Amino acid sequence: MDNINMNVIKEIKEYKYAPTVQKKKKLDIAYGVDEKYLFASGISITSILLNNDNSAFAFHVFTDFLDFENDSKFKKLAENRCADITLYLIDCKKLKNLPCSERLNYSTYIRFIIADQLCGSKDKILYLDADIFCNASIETLNDIDLDDNACAVIKDALGKSASAKLSVRLDIPGIEDRYFNAGFLLLNLVHWRSHDVTNQAVAILGSKKYEGKLNFFDQDALNILFFGKIINLSARYNRFYDLSRERKRKRKREDSVLPNLNDSALIHYIGSTKPWHSWANYAACDLFKKAQAASEWKDHLSIPPQIRDELRECAKHSFYQKDYINWIKNRVKYYFSRVSIATKM
Repeated sequence: MDNINMNVIKEIKEYKYAPTVQKKKKLDIAYGVDEKYLFASGISITSILLNNDNSAFAFHVFTDFLDFENDSKFKKLAENRCADITLYLIDCKKLKNLPCSERLNYSTYIRFIIADQLCGSKDKILYLDADIFCNASIETLNDIDLDDNACAVIKDALGKSASAKLSVRLDIPGIEDRYFNAGFLLLNLVHWRSHDVTNQAVAILGSKKYEGKLNFFDQDALNILFFGKIINLSARYNRFYDLSRERKRKRKREDSVLPNLNDSALIHYIGSTKPWHSWANYAACDLFKKAQAASEWKDHLSIPPQIRDELRECAKHSFYQKDYINWIKNRVKYYFSRVSIATKM
């Protein structure tokens, strides 16, 4: 496969409104999103700025979609919050040739483009998924010395069954104790550049050795490449919260125990249901809603289910919330989507 970073940047827009003279070193924070998650990255940035008044940041948003409305909102956000925000409009054609699924599309690989594009001018960046929102200061992340390590990470919260299979699936004994979530990556770009990480990862993704084994695509590839070269951070910097737990609470299932969000600096809404979905009517979404209300996307409407997994999730949550009309409606839509796929096979 050709170099995925060749001629990938189509346009760069810089909105720099942070004070030119700052006492503190800036922490570079980057997002990689498609059209679906673009607004969420803006709200995530807002949440960081709301909780870090005395810190210095430079934000980088890489996307293959940028219309006038969102461009204007990012500019206004930078201006109103005295922040530096750089937008990178990119060509993702080559990324679409990499392995994808309904839930993990080509945009998951934008983090490769981010690291390759910034490693020439930065030594360290914090990559965040756009479904991560800030609840407290993250200033201490800027003080972490990565030394010769590839990155600082937080261990993933895989279930017992998935964890037990990791060492066999990825052919690395003991990796289940060190397997990290790629939604939060404090990356050592010096290491990234010197080890040609992107091309190594792409080679793993296309390797016959791992054919059919990389369930989480680039996350699996990075775990293979960075094994033994990571710093583990406190879970408070990537606190996983699956909103499906809300509807499991009454069943008293072990996996329905809710984490304490108050002691978390960054909350990661994992799973199919996101806090901006129309059926996410829970107190656990208040952090997102507060940031949205303070952002330039305050008028952005909640999003109805659009794919099969979301139709199923919406139906389950609607039943739990005793919204039986939406439960029936989305169950029917989900059923016919399955029938439609079956008839095409």
